[in-house]
Amino acid sequence: MKNRINFCLAAIVMLSFLISGCGKSKEAQPEQTAAQPANVTGEAESAPGETPDGVGLEDDYYEYVNQNLLAQVEIPKDSSSWSYFYKLDKDSYQVLNQVLNETVNNRKEWAPGSLQQKISDLYLTAMDMEGRRNAGFGQLEPYLDEIRNASGINDYLKSVGHAYRDLGVGSIITLQWMEDMSDSSRYALYVDGADLGPGKETLEDKTQEALMDQYKAYIGRTLEYTGQSHEEAEKAAAQILALQKDLAESALSLSQQNDPGIIYNPYSVAGLKLLLPEGAVDSVLSSAGLADVDTLVVTQKAQMEKISRYLTEDHLPVLKNYSIFSLVNDFAPYLTPEIRNNYLDWNNVQSGVKERKTDEKIASEMTQNMLGFEFGKLYVEKSFSHEDKAAIEEMARQILEAYKKQIMALDWMGEETKAAALKKLDSITLKIGYPDKWPDDYSKASVTPAEKGGNLIDNVLSLIKAKTDVNREKVQKPVDKTEWAMTPQTVNAYYNPTGNEIVFPAAILQAPFYDPAADHASNLGGIGTVIAHEISHAFDSSGSLYDEKGNFHVWWTNEDRARFKALADRVVAYYDGQEGYKGRMVNGAQTLNENIADLGSMACITSIAGDDVEGLRQVFKQYATIWAAKYTPETMIKRLNTDVHSPARVRVNGVLSSTDAFYKAYPEIKEGDAMYAAPEKRVKIW
Repeated sequence: MKNRINFCLAAIVMLSFLISGCGKSKEAQPEQTAAQPANVTGEAESAPGETPDGVGLEDDYYEYVNQNLLAQVEIPKDSSSWSYFYKLDKDSYQVLNQVLNETVNNRKEWAPGSLQQKISDLYLTAMDMEGRRNAGFGQLEPYLDEIRNASGINDYLKSVGHAYRDLGVGSIITLQWMEDMSDSSRYALYVDGADLGPGKETLEDKTQEALMDQYKAYIGRTLEYTGQSHEEAEKAAAQILALQKDLAESALSLSQQNDPGIIYNPYSVAGLKLLLPEGAVDSVLSSAGLADVDTLVVTQKAQMEKISRYLTEDHLPVLKNYSIFSLVNDFAPYLTPEIRNNYLDWNNVQSGVKERKTDEKIASEMTQNMLGFEFGKLYVEKSFSHEDKAAIEEMARQILEAYKKQIMALDWMGEETKAAALKKLDSITLKIGYPDKWPDDYSKASVTPAEKGGNLIDNVLSLIKAKTDVNREKVQKPVDKTEWAMTPQTVNAYYNPTGNEIVFPAAILQAPFYDPAADHASNLGGIGTVIAHEISHAFDSSGSLYDEKGNFHVWWTNEDRARFKALADRVVAYYDGQEGYKGRMVNGAQTLNENIADLGSMACITSIAGDDVEGLRQVFKQYATIWAAKYTPETMIKRLNTDVHSPARVRVNGVLSSTDAFYKAYPEIKEGDAMYAAPEKRVKIW
């Protein structure tokens, strides 16, 4: 489910540029080295074609490199996958879980209002199941009541606006302040589409009807917890699912959602009023505390037109039930044990997870995630060195220089466009490890201990309202380019086009991605490909439409843009022919930007390795290693529907088969081998 609570003030498009598309929660497992992952029980995905043991590199390079490792590991029963992202995420969880336990054990020492007091009491109210049960919906109840008691459409829209104003969440309409794509130095108010639950692609997948029946049952159970009878909830659930499916038809596909030419649609308030029924815009904006806004950006015009047709008195009952469900779903992890478990069980069904996590693990993860940067500062102090930061900075600069040479050598791009591309490349900001300034969003929030009447949902709402107040003040000022959209303990990386910045949190800067004791070629194949991947996003189909200042501005000549489009179309077709999982093919358009970044990354890194055959082999082996992964079948299908990244096996084999240097390193690969792609079928842009 799409949880909109912890939104960040960054461009919409940034979120799809993460190196790993897998949503990873923190897991508590025994610590292992990167070379010896935990051998735990669970179900693993079946590989396409059921690759046999002892596979050769010419048949399946991903399997050739990883077969021994993948034979040792199985998916934990409370997880949907095993990968090095999972493993390092688990390690960072362990570091911070120890900090949390020490804080809780010493709670009598902490002054009221201190960070340590907030950490310990937030965790303890999460563990207080009886207190959660007695609290019910707590301070969320007035928002539910306002929706429930709305006497007309405009009253209903006012309740939607109030939920956004105080809690930062939406349902039929989602409002969000983010960097203005046309002027990234300031914020703009974006009007996004409706909450589509499992997402457009899953709602429209005819093979997932059984899953949609389970989703409908989940909606019904959720509504029963709000006081509806079983019959009322069952009827409402069917109507909500039908509503979401209908709205999904007009929603943008994932391949369109990152295109600023499609999603950047500025409207005056007067213009927006022409899209929605009379009084609707005023009702939402005034109740949301946005009455003084004069311009908004509508990201989904077609869906907004369909939403408008639902904003009638006849549809009021289903809209109210839909927004009640959306609100409870957003906050379900913090409500009663029954509501929380209902939420967890549905999410586990979607991903093929066999067991719920323990209460202790759930509470620890929740506390760490809610106070992300606060824990991040502690993580950096314990787990990241200045030497590693300096080494990564040096490697990044080497890769930027190599990328510059790649651009200058292109035969399809003219000199005018090359000059603009180099200007953008020279302007990229590099952020490594942790932010220079640490956020302090929760200093004014209060977390009340259980013995003084505190409960989890009210404590969470206190934190969220404090952050909402901080964001409300923030968006009135110029954009602070030093901010991070990801915590240091996150095992991931990203490129932000409106900041023209590449960001590498501390937690990904360790083996197998980076090892200070490893040879240079291995580190190039690990963290080097991650760095080059993020740089490549500045020049993918979407990122290439932003200039060196991070503004949506087409800096290409028409001729060069047409050539780029032709090359991108070849990439789409190439990946459309790649099997993702058991006969399901990769969606080349949906994954285009990530595939361009993977291909561009490998072209750049192999140019650094040059003609050193042994060095190239180390690059390729390490690249295959970092993508070693197992997923449940349910997660594989979900990822193919909802992820903008290709599956791990395709990210390795598809990229290497299309890389000329791969054949230099392994001349034994010949026509007819599974890893062989004829020169005219290999795809490359950068």
